[in-house]
Amino acid sequence: MYGLLLEAIVEYIKREYGEEIWEVVRNRTNLHQASFATHNIYSENTIKEIAEATSIITDTPLHELMDAFGVSFVQFVGQYGYDRILKVLGRHMRDFLNGLDNLHEYLRFSYPKLKPPSFFCESENKNGLTLHYRSKRKGFLHYVKGQIRQVGKMFYNTKVDIYVITEEVVDDMVHVVFRLLFDNKAFKEGTVSCSDSIVNNIPLNSESLFELFPFHIVFSRYLEIRNVGSGLAAVMPRLVGAKLFTVFSMSRPLVDFTWDGKEQVYLVSYTTPVTMQHYMEVALQAQNMRNGIICPRKIIQIHGRRPSDFTTWTWISEAEF
Repeated sequence: MYGLLLEAIVEYIKREYGEEIWEVVRNRTNLHQASFATHNIYSENTIKEIAEATSIITDTPLHELMDAFGVSFVQFVGQYGYDRILKVLGRHMRDFLNGLDNLHEYLRFSYPKLKPPSFFCESENKNGLTLHYRSKRKGFLHYVKGQIRQVGKMFYNTKVDIYVITEEVVDDMVHVVFRLLFDNKAFKEGTVSCSDSIVNNIPLNSESLFELFPFHIVFSRYLEIRNVGSGLAAVMPRLVGAKLFTVFSMSRPLVDFTWDGKEQVYLVSYTTPVTMQHYMEVALQAQNMRNGIICPRKIIQIHGRRPSDFTTWTWISEAEF
């Protein structure tokens, strides 16, 4: 767990209860440091221990305290510039919720050992949506509720009511289903067709489309790969004809991928490490092997979205190396 989360909690306790109470909490939990470095990694149990101690000392219910920690985190990250990232995730609350997994993937650039939760939206209508939350960390349900409500308030001027539908632990992973009620004015029932007749009449054949997306994947209803882009074929030459999940594994969201799945951003990982086939890299690898050094192999991850505006194309993806 990174110190960014812990430092936000420390600031909240000091602001809400005073420096003296924080010192009492710190002594009770045997914490040697008075503050936390945002990019350092600390024990996964630290937040739980701080929360339990603070709850006892201040006589505040634990669930209320965790909720307040979540709210304060959203306020706290503004001083590090992360509020700007939150603001550009989308114009509406639904955009933010659908982009949560992408946000965490982006944060890996700054926090490479991040172990983020996974979120998945479904059953959306004009009054809100259902949000699936999965995490290996236990006890963060109310923390997440506080974060979501505060994001709606601060960045979208939207009141979000959150109800827990189910909570269970499956294979050592917490799975919570929330129903979020808010003014979802951006939701549109069904597929809205373009009214511009000029745009509708522009021909777009497969050759042009595939040229635009050199890292695309096209697969059948039976999840058999039918075509891949030239960029992807250069590093994975034997994909065509293979079953999608014999060569890829689902990284995010943590759900079963099916043909009838909703339009959603997915992240899949190539299960076999590959090396780039460029002749200069091959030459470098040969030189390094002679020196007793083996070049590290690259794992390819692909973000993809099932496009809703195509009836004949099923999947277009762009790879990130």
